[in-house]
Amino acid sequence: MKRIISFIVFILIGAAGFAQGPFQLSFTASPSVNWMSPEGKEVQNNKSKIGYEFGVKGDFYFDQEMRYAFSTGLLVSQTGGELTYNVDGETFSFGGLGFDSGTSIRYRLQYIEIPYALKMRTKQFYRWNYWGLFGLSSSINISAKGESSDKQLDKTDIGNEVKLFNTALNIGIGGEYDLGERNALVLGLIYKDGLMDVTKSSLGGKTTVNSLTFKLSLVF
Repeated sequence: MKRIISFIVFILIGAAGFAQGPFQLSFTASPSVNWMSPEGKEVQNNKSKIGYEFGVKGDFYFDQEMRYAFSTGLLVSQTGGELTYNVDGETFSFGGLGFDSGTSIRYRLQYIEIPYALKMRTKQFYRWNYWGLFGLSSSINISAKGESSDKQLDKTDIGNEVKLFNTALNIGIGGEYDLGERNALVLGLIYKDGLMDVTKSSLGGKTTVNSLTFKLSLVF
């Protein structure tokens, strides 16, 4: 997996350096469905969490026909999920507090995210272009709040339980409707497969955050 990620990063950086075509800037404000995936059997994914992302994205096209691009940007994303800790013994420690086995913790995580992907786009059909993308995103945590089913945590800061950095594999498809005057409405679906453990706890083993984003953007 590390070799695959390194190869993708190398290709994307090289592609950005050779991009010589037109440039598109868009503003995005998109809802998402997010969930956490622990590896350990003692921790279970309990519920998904509705989130969002907003920010700006830029597509650097390699060709004048605007078919192939290096896509990047700067986003603020709200994500997370809910985990139930069924541990051996009566209690477990989290955020400096003791909790009974079976307690659920709801994570509310906010990140600054930089995506970088290769984007491929079809020719226009009845004012629509269809696209697909494949790449990565790197994130830094700027806020971590927690809520527990026993009410000990109530939007409490749990930054000491969450790692600072995260990386995800991004795969997306969608369409772009030409509004005229170089403006366009972009719709799509992007699946983000978390690659890094986002929690500091040894419980549950590696725990990743995954999401499905319903992309809504306006090209200026």
